[in-house]
Amino acid sequence: MEESKSKLFKQRLFRIHIAAGVTFSILMYIAIFFGVFAILLPYIKTWEKPSRHLEKVDITKIDYNSMIKEALKEPNYPKNNLMINLPGNMEDPAVVITHRFAKPLAFNPKTNEKLNNETKEQTHLAEFLNELHYGQPLKVIGRVSFGLVAVGTMVLIITGLILITIMKFKNQGKTQQAVFSKIHVKVFTWAFIPFFLITLSGAVMNVGLISSAPMAKILTKGEANAIDGVVGTILFPQAKPVKKAEISQTMLPINELLIKAKEINPQLDLKQVRLINWNDKTAQVEIIGYNPYKPFLNGGIFNKPSITLSATTAELIKEQKVMDKIWPVFVAEGLFFLHFLFGIDIFSRLAVAIIMSLCALAIGFGVMLYLEKKAKKYDGKITFYHWLGKLCLASMIGVIPATASLFVLQWTLPFDLEDRVLWQKGIFYNIWLFTLFWSFYRINSYKASKEFLFLGGTLFILSTFFHTINSNFSPSDLYINGMGNILGVNIGLLLFGTLLIYIAKRLPKEREEAKQFWKIKA
Repeated sequence: MEESKSKLFKQRLFRIHIAAGVTFSILMYIAIFFGVFAILLPYIKTWEKPSRHLEKVDITKIDYNSMIKEALKEPNYPKNNLMINLPGNMEDPAVVITHRFAKPLAFNPKTNEKLNNETKEQTHLAEFLNELHYGQPLKVIGRVSFGLVAVGTMVLIITGLILITIMKFKNQGKTQQAVFSKIHVKVFTWAFIPFFLITLSGAVMNVGLISSAPMAKILTKGEANAIDGVVGTILFPQAKPVKKAEISQTMLPINELLIKAKEINPQLDLKQVRLINWNDKTAQVEIIGYNPYKPFLNGGIFNKPSITLSATTAELIKEQKVMDKIWPVFVAEGLFFLHFLFGIDIFSRLAVAIIMSLCALAIGFGVMLYLEKKAKKYDGKITFYHWLGKLCLASMIGVIPATASLFVLQWTLPFDLEDRVLWQKGIFYNIWLFTLFWSFYRINSYKASKEFLFLGGTLFILSTFFHTINSNFSPSDLYINGMGNILGVNIGLLLFGTLLIYIAKRLPKEREEAKQFWKIKA
């Protein structure tokens, strides 16, 4: 009797896992696919903008004061609480002076010249890829849908772990189904911890933040309209404003103050500078940084270590260390760190990107396992033609050439073209939609997959050549001038495109051929 109940439980759990997997797989795959690009967002942002093709400069050897003076000449530009983003902050090589109520001003750190800072109407590639990652193009509906998919995926992870534990998969079969199952199980067995944590943080940000407004109203009986009204004083404590003396005084060079801050806390990577009461006797400079020795705890949204110095004497006024905050701040910071990867180096980002790419592949093999079981019923009778298979083909493989077209268009469309970003997005959506039409048109899904992969690889490779031609920067120029981030993106696109073409060439053309292909690979 007990054995019968156990068997029934396993069967039901397995069916729940399959049903949930088929339901959530497409959207979760899309979220991960664009999430990989979002992981590399700072580098793509630099690659996509002509104004950011700048020579690397030591942040302590830049004349910031002249740039501040130039910014303050702007009519109606705010005079207090200006924020300076230092070169290297989010991989941006420019000096960017910002204010919450004013348009950002970018400067070349070597020549001090004001840059033609591209607007969102001119270039929006990296941000658009990030928006696709969490469903923003569909506004609230998209964000809620992607958030619920993240919740559903966590259920999949939990049920999958239970199944692996109680069913003890041997993964020794050599059939096509066995190989798909083996890859699906093995990847998630080894990668479930980072995958679960990243998915959890994504669910909190999409579903949690959207639902936070009504929850805040309920908790405060209508007094607060957003979560900031409930926990804002804890997560974002406001410093008391410094009263001006209304006495003008010469300011010390910012680069000297940066050197002083480094002496006070050598562990900090300096990212931003806030100017308080600039040109007044009471002027202060708050230098904000990131401590790479304490990841997960700082550098993101809620906990930014800083050093506040007098702008006239360089005297230390206040030092905010990483561990000075309270535990709720660390919890919130750690949650957002998991998703945004604040401050970490390119090698750590690539490691996370590879793990998430493997998870996307595992999802794909899970879908192929389901479809292969369906196709087996018709083996040798009629050609298998399933609408879900065609939809998955367009969504999971067809998205590759559509995304590659974005990179090609980034450096082929004129930057002064009216509605440039709209054209770019429109072409992307139309190519992606055409892959759905082509998936249904092609009886042979194997051949369609090879075509999509080959086209995507070709376009990714072409994007590097168009960048070289239209940016007027050869690979050697990028290397010599210290533009490693931009060169790295070109190399990455070239390698990714080559890999896609190689896979397209190696994949089988027919279902019968595929059966033997996966046996050999196993």
